[in-house]
Amino acid sequence: MPRPIDVLKGVFGYPSFRAGQEEIINEALSGRDVFGIMPTGAGKSVCYQIPAIMNGGLSVVISPLISLMKDQVDSLRQNGVRAGAINSSLPWNGVLDIFRAVRNGSVKLLYIAPERLDGDGFREFLSSVDVAMVVVDEAHCVSQWGHDFRPSYQNIAPVISSMRVRPVLAAFTATATEDVRGDVVRQLGLESPFTIVTGFDRENLFFQVESPADKMGFLTGYVKKFPEMPGIVYCSTRRAVEDVCLELKEGGVSAVRYHAGLGDSERQGNQDAFINDRATVMVATNAFGMGIDKSNVRYVIHHNMPGSIDSYYQEAGRAGRDGSPADCILLFAKGDISTARYLISRGEDVETKKSGYAKLRSMIDYCNTDGCLRAYILGYFGERYSRESCGCCGNCASVAERADITIEAQKILSCVYRMGAQSGGRKFGASMVSDVLRGSRRSKVLSLGFDKISTWGLMRGYGEDAVKDMINFLIAGNYLAEEEGEYPTLSFTERTFPFLKGKARLLMRKHAGKPVRRPDSAPLAGSGALFEELRALRRRIASTEGVPPYVVFSDSTLQAMCEILPSDREEFLSVPGVGRAKLEKYGDAFLIAIKDLR
Repeated sequence: MPRPIDVLKGVFGYPSFRAGQEEIINEALSGRDVFGIMPTGAGKSVCYQIPAIMNGGLSVVISPLISLMKDQVDSLRQNGVRAGAINSSLPWNGVLDIFRAVRNGSVKLLYIAPERLDGDGFREFLSSVDVAMVVVDEAHCVSQWGHDFRPSYQNIAPVISSMRVRPVLAAFTATATEDVRGDVVRQLGLESPFTIVTGFDRENLFFQVESPADKMGFLTGYVKKFPEMPGIVYCSTRRAVEDVCLELKEGGVSAVRYHAGLGDSERQGNQDAFINDRATVMVATNAFGMGIDKSNVRYVIHHNMPGSIDSYYQEAGRAGRDGSPADCILLFAKGDISTARYLISRGEDVETKKSGYAKLRSMIDYCNTDGCLRAYILGYFGERYSRESCGCCGNCASVAERADITIEAQKILSCVYRMGAQSGGRKFGASMVSDVLRGSRRSKVLSLGFDKISTWGLMRGYGEDAVKDMINFLIAGNYLAEEEGEYPTLSFTERTFPFLKGKARLLMRKHAGKPVRRPDSAPLAGSGALFEELRALRRRIASTEGVPPYVVFSDSTLQAMCEILPSDREEFLSVPGVGRAKLEKYGDAFLIAIKDLR
């Protein structure tokens, strides 16, 4: 009986486990339910693929998107693992072929969409075979408190309870707050699961927030600096996707678009072009990406602010899945807040809307914090960052000028207080506070008598956006609180009066309007002629076999070949990411290429 480490080395080509992997594998093999909360790129797949290879029965993986299933199945088959998938793109004859393959042992790892559990036929099929393990990927989708709720995920627990012998249940997610984690355990019916949180930190990612006056100019300038590097640009609306994609293409960038308003054939064609390196940039709404396993995305730029940290981290996490450096840049504008509030307001469930507004406030605070961006994200997910500065985010690495806004902050806080006193304790939002401070004579300002209070007009000459920037900065620093809702109002916190009475200065960073470069290097730029030759060889092989290039070998594996320069098959097998099946398939071709360019 091989050990898990033997399978890791022999099948997947890696010499050692990452944090948490071996513990999860051992617990699953012992028959215990497991729940892994692990960041994107941390190797969740290995945690269930190795038990699936080693156990005696069928392992069923419930996965949300067809593209993810295809990537996973292609990768497993490249490594010599018997895997298959059933999804809506498969004709009925193809489904029957998979059923037969499962029964005769030709498929040991079966990927399905959660909607497949809606039908009685598939439930009956599961009851007729020996299911050793059921894996729920993107497990946060089962929770209504999560950022990507899928009702079909709630069929999972009833299906498992109906099986003759209950299989091991394994759940995995990359982004889930503590409340969502508890809900996942309840909704899936996990029984005393071995739960491990390996940490949410992605050390290879460089986080940055900017508020450029010209978003498109910023974006185009960045993309053109790295013309060969794959990247994703997320937009909040279909119209923005169309505009951004057109502008990039007119600027000579190889870009494609993706949103729900496109026909199926164009969406699929554009996705294939990006995955297969025929297009460099994917411009998309959040309809794209959760199921994309492309490992060499070197940057993710958000053209608009998402509605929550959960969504942002999930989408930004598409970058650098191979562990090499990648950039995650958020381009923030005040209009993004209005768009996000409007999208939340369209919902019907009161509790969901309330949760949405709270999540939005955390997202706005992220865009306005002057502290470490990495620490902020980790804190949101309940993880404390041990260092004061990460040195690898836009705030920590920036030498941008900081303005002293102590006097302005005192004027803002005093205005909030005096407006409440004048109106009998009523609370108001940032727009009204800004109007009063800037001496507006709007009818509502005058009707409430705010032109008579001492803070009226104290910030004449400041633009509305400048005042709102400071208000958001005060909220992010907990000097003000913004009560949740479609029309949020301002109130004081425990930090308000100590600040007003004290002598502490308040400094606010001025956004530079241009990218802050990571301190170590730009996104991975390859290793010269050999790296490019290996990429070209990989692309030819992938085209012949009908799989994405990164399924053959990841960029990080190609980088390792350039560093190790293997001269024979044994040395080639020592390259991380090269297992025995890939050695037999591709070893000789890559060894010849390396020898020719040594």
